[in-house]
Amino acid sequence: MKKIKMENFTSKLPHHVLEIIVDCYLNLPDLYRFGLVCKPWKSICNPVQFYNHLPWLIVPNNNNNNVNPNSSMEKQKMVFEDIKDMGFFSLRDKKIYNAELPELLNRRICASLPGGWLMTVHENSEIQLFNPFSCTKQVILLPPLTEFPGVHSTEVKENNDLFYVCTRFGTDKLFCFPSKHVRDVFISKAAISSSKITRGTILMALQSMDDQLSYYRIGGDQNAWTPVFPDINRPHSLTDVTCYKGKFYGVDNNGYVVVVHGLEEEEEEKKEISVEKVINEPSGELSNNHYILESGGDLLVVVRFIKMDISPTAKGLHALYNSPHRTTGFRVLKLEFGTPNNRWVEVESLGNSSLFLGYNMSFSVSSTKSSGCKANCIYFTDDKPFFKNNIGGYDMGIFHLEDGSIEKFIYPSDRLIVPPPIWLAPNPS
Repeated sequence: MKKIKMENFTSKLPHHVLEIIVDCYLNLPDLYRFGLVCKPWKSICNPVQFYNHLPWLIVPNNNNNNVNPNSSMEKQKMVFEDIKDMGFFSLRDKKIYNAELPELLNRRICASLPGGWLMTVHENSEIQLFNPFSCTKQVILLPPLTEFPGVHSTEVKENNDLFYVCTRFGTDKLFCFPSKHVRDVFISKAAISSSKITRGTILMALQSMDDQLSYYRIGGDQNAWTPVFPDINRPHSLTDVTCYKGKFYGVDNNGYVVVVHGLEEEEEEKKEISVEKVINEPSGELSNNHYILESGGDLLVVVRFIKMDISPTAKGLHALYNSPHRTTGFRVLKLEFGTPNNRWVEVESLGNSSLFLGYNMSFSVSSTKSSGCKANCIYFTDDKPFFKNNIGGYDMGIFHLEDGSIEKFIYPSDRLIVPPPIWLAPNPS
C-alpha cells in the first residue's frame, strides 16, 4: 500500500474547511497543538486572532509553585525562573498546559496587551514586547528602564548587586532600590494604541514609583520614554490606563479620568502634549482599584471592592501588609460624553459582554462571539501589590453582575501565588 505523507494531505485541505474546524471545534489548547502540524495550519490558527475563544491565563504550571506564606521573601519571585514552571490555564476545560517559553524566563510580565503581546522587564533594565503566538515568536526591543523619567542612574554595590537610583512620587529626593524591586514595581500598567505593531504605534506606561505616564512611539527618533505630565501638573495615584478612540485615558483611585491630547501627530514637536480632566465629578467610590476600558463603544470605569481580613490582634501597617484580602464586588460606570458637561451613568448590565481585569490592559469580550464566555460578568485576577508581604496572587474569580455572586477558579485558597496570573489578551473584536 502506498504511504501518504501527512504534510501533503494537510496542505491540500481547503482553507475554508480548516477555518470551520478551527472556529467551531477547537479550544485554545487544541489550537496551539493544531498549529504545530504544518505551516499552512499554523498560519490560520493563531489562538489570539480568533474572537470566539476564551482568553488564556498565564499561571504557575502547578500548585507546587504556590509559595507557603511562611517562606522567605527570597523564594517569592515575580518571574518564572524555570521553563517548566510556566503554564497556560484554559477556563474552558479547567486545565493548565505547559507553555515552555524561554523568552519569558527571568522577566516580569508587567503588561498584557491586545493581540497577545506581552510587555516584559528584566532586572538588568531590558524591556521587550513579546508575542508567544506569532509565527516567529516575535520580540521587539523597547527603551530600557534606565531611559524612563525618574530613573537617574544605576550602581553596583556589595556582592555585585545592581541598584537603581530613582525619584519617588514627583519629588527631587533620590532613593536607591534593588534591581529586582524596580523590575517588579516600576511599571504597574501599560496600554497600546493598536494591536498591530507598526511604525508609529504608541506604548503608554504607568509608573507606580513616580506617578507618571510615559510613552514611546515605535520607530521614532527618540530611544527613550517621554513623560506626559510636567512636574508641576502631575496627578497622583493613577491606577489604570487605556486607549479609547485613538486617545489615551487614565483613571486615578478617586475615579477621576484624564485624557492625553497631542499624540495623534507622529511628530510630537509640532503639537503640544497636554492632559485634560474629562469629568469634574469623581466616580463616587474611594478605592485603590479603578480600571478603565472600552466596551461596546463606551468608555467604562470599573471600581473593585476589596476586603482585608485583618486579625483583631494585628495593628498598624503590619495588619495591612500581612492580612489576607478578597474581592467582594464591583461597580461599573459609563462615562457619558455630552454638552456642556460629561457625566457618570451607572451600568446595571453589560449585556452580552464580559470584562477582563488584572495586570493586563483591561479589555472586553463578547460572550456571543466567545465560546464558553459567561455574559454580564467580570473576570478578574489579583493585581493587589503584594511584593512587600507574604500574601497575594490568589484573589481571582468571575463576578456575576446580575446577582453579585463570585465564582472562584484555579486557586481557591489564600496562599501566595507567584508569579501572579495574568490574562493573555486576544485581538480586539
